[in-house]
This record gives sequence, structure tokens and C-alpha cells, in this order.
Amino acid sequence: MKADEVLIAHHDVLRGLLRQLAESTGSQTAERGRLRDELLRELEVHTQIEDELFYPAVRDVSPLLSVAHAEHRQIDDQLATVMRTPVDDPEFVTEVRMLESTLRHHTFEEEERMFPQSQALGADRLEELGRQLQARQRELTRSGAMRLIVRLKRLTLRLV
Repeated sequence: MKADEVLIAHHDVLRGLLRQLAESTGSQTAERGRLRDELLRELEVHTQIEDELFYPAVRDVSPLLSVAHAEHRQIDDQLATVMRTPVDDPEFVTEVRMLESTLRHHTFEEEERMFPQSQALGADRLEELGRQLQARQRELTRSGAMRLIVRLKRLTLRLV
């Protein structure tokens, strides 16, 4: 898989988690909590693989890196609000939908603007980068350190 295909597939995972959260009801507190924690984990992995591998690779072919980094901060800020909102609060779905909108804008910018620019790297480089992204994603998903980071982030965001 090419790098853009790997990232689009993961964008689809993130969009699916947000859709499930938005469609859940206030009485499904355990399911909402599980989905919210999974979303936190997936966003953390996604941000890390983009920041570590993809963005440095496209630095010379895309002028959109500063925008992408700013959007990551917006996503983090909105995610913090979702994490702080009790899952049975009537405002929970509103906060999830705001995060969904922020993520939708970010993924659109990447998929429609940045990924076409990344084609300048050439097919071979994009294939190699795709393999690196997949390997790092698997590594982070299995990583005890990543589980600890996510746990600490979850606890910190809920306490603030």
C-alpha cells in the first residue's frame, strides 16, 4: 500500500469510531466509554505516524505542513473536551460531532490537497513509506509505552 492509502484507511477507522460515538445513546455509557478510549488510542497512533514519518517525507513537496500541525492541535483540543464530557451528558454527542467536523476538515485537507502533492515523491517512495507507516502503526498499537501514554492522557484529560 502506498502511504496515502495507509493514511486514508486509518482516516476511515477514525471516521467510523466517531460515527459510532455520535450514533450511540446516553444509556450506552459502557459502549461510549469504550469507543471514546479506542478513539483516543487511534488518534494518538495516527498523529504519531504522521508526525514521525509522513510529514517529514513530504516536507519538500507540500506547503501544507504548518496547516496540518495546527489542525492536529485543534483535534487534540476538541478531543480533550470530549474526554472531559461525561458519556451520559446530553452535550456529549454535540462535542463528538464538533470533533467529527474538525477531523473531517483535516482529513479533507490531507486527502484532497496534501496527498496529491505527495505523488511528487514517486510511486516507489510512496510504497516504501506506506510499509514504514504500517509497521510503525502496528508497533505503536502493540506498544506498552503507547498504552501507558494513552492511559496517562486519558486520566489527565478527565481530571483537568
